[in-house]
Amino acid sequence: MMAVNRDTRTQEIYLSAFIGLGYTKGVPCMNNLRLALRLERAYNDEYCVVHRKLNHLFWRVAMRFFNTSGPCIPEEHYTLLRETLMTQGQRLVDGGRFFTIFAPRQSGKTTYFQLLFRRLAQQGYVPVWVSFEGMKSAEPAEFYTLFGHELQRELAQHLSLIEASIGTPIQFQLFLERLRAQSSRVVLVIDEFESVPDAVLSDLLHTLHKIYHRREYYALHALLLVGVSTLAELVVSSASPFNIVDQLQIPYFTFAEVQALIDQHVSETGQAFEPAVIKAIYANTQGQPGLVNGLCQHLVDVVVPNRSQPVTIDAFYATLKYFLTERFDKNILNVVQKARVKLDFMLRLLFDDTPIPFTVNDPDIAWLFANGVVDNGDGYVQIPAPLYSKALITAFRPLSNGETQEYVVSAYDTFAEYVSPAGLNLHALLTRYRDYIQRRGFRAFNPEQLKEGAWHYSLDGFIHFFIQQLGGDTLVEVPSGRGRTDILLLFQGHKYIIETKIFLSATQFEHGKQQLADYLASEGLDEGFYVVFSRKHNATDPLFFDETIAGKRIRTYLIRTDFEPPSTRPLEPARKGKPRWRKESGR
Repeated sequence: MMAVNRDTRTQEIYLSAFIGLGYTKGVPCMNNLRLALRLERAYNDEYCVVHRKLNHLFWRVAMRFFNTSGPCIPEEHYTLLRETLMTQGQRLVDGGRFFTIFAPRQSGKTTYFQLLFRRLAQQGYVPVWVSFEGMKSAEPAEFYTLFGHELQRELAQHLSLIEASIGTPIQFQLFLERLRAQSSRVVLVIDEFESVPDAVLSDLLHTLHKIYHRREYYALHALLLVGVSTLAELVVSSASPFNIVDQLQIPYFTFAEVQALIDQHVSETGQAFEPAVIKAIYANTQGQPGLVNGLCQHLVDVVVPNRSQPVTIDAFYATLKYFLTERFDKNILNVVQKARVKLDFMLRLLFDDTPIPFTVNDPDIAWLFANGVVDNGDGYVQIPAPLYSKALITAFRPLSNGETQEYVVSAYDTFAEYVSPAGLNLHALLTRYRDYIQRRGFRAFNPEQLKEGAWHYSLDGFIHFFIQQLGGDTLVEVPSGRGRTDILLLFQGHKYIIETKIFLSATQFEHGKQQLADYLASEGLDEGFYVVFSRKHNATDPLFFDETIAGKRIRTYLIRTDFEPPSTRPLEPARKGKPRWRKESGR
């Protein structure tokens, strides 16, 4: 290979880094990285020191990504530092507090305390992390052996190793007393604390309680117990005097934080997000960190991998459908699996307008709350994120309702009347659905045998059948408000909203119209469709309303469900002799 002057090569390296990589407003573009690396390989490595350093910096700063597995590392992942929350934790540690951190899985707990560890280490603390994961069924001796091993392994990274056997709570206590000679600033984090064996819990808490009140003799300065839900019930149920625990909740991201996280990607890649997409991400996740990162990762790595293209609302809808029907998201799968155990309760929560007061004294609520399926929202049971509600409604949907053959009554029906130059003729389709319900009546919809959500699934299946035939798509939509379940229709660039409810009272009926109008305003739509199932209306009542409410056109369809059962008149006695329907032999 032809020799290259060192100074000339250095200039070329700088040139390839800043021009070949293509700086746009000071941000290196990813698309030309491979070209620059091929240029580097064309020369001897000894002349490439500058480029390698720049390349290392590029990967550290510009090649970060949305993290969907494990804690976020700021140098590798888009990360929110959450200064206010950090300050709260810092204050508790500085005060020598023993406190708990609780939140559902994938909500940022591990990221939080690992970032807190960085700050504490810079201030002379000795942060140590151990986990009780997988220890629930361990015998006490096995538990303390493994606990002691993990504890000493982590401490060895900071302090001189003290050889000690830890097999009992007393030996654990004595170990921390001996360690005091090296440091009095140990901050211990115990993750997955609810996996502590039942046979160990009480003695361990008593030991920690004793250490807290005589901290001048022990190395332990502060203690963090980390779990997926509040540990207060666990502490109380153990009949322990462990009353010195504060609680630090890790809240979901705010809308501003979701926007700030996405802005990191926009700044470092130049790829824009439509404002409607950021709004939709927050609306569906309520800021749940695992879901936010999961949606963003799929959007930018799978649906819109070209950084020169913006992330649009159509890309979001494609991602949302993927999450609801195809993605094996462990967070969503866990919620669905746990919810199936309490299916009747969950169907009531999803589709009934009547609010359910939150109390852990109810065994169903307590179990679902402990497993992260429901939460306390202003004193009532709620599902923490709309995306969870949508996943549950989708998961509980029957694979087949046996009614598809009844949707079409003519072999020559082309569905042309449901399409116009302006888009869907949804009025005609909903009128057809109302006629279908009255035609099928008690035979298909025995009110005494219908479960919660049956009417939503009936309308959803009917609409989905026709929209798919016409080349559109449907999605579940869950606006704020109890018992509100909408169907979102996407057709040729148009969006339509159908809200469904069960009629309870005239007040609730009218309030639903206002709710729909408010929702349309938030979505920038001018028209909505309101389908209400009622056992209180009859054929002589007005069943269709076309109104303007708060500047929005609301078309209302009352679907009567007061079907008369088939006649119960006894059959006439059979006549003597051969049945008339039996064909004679012909002999």
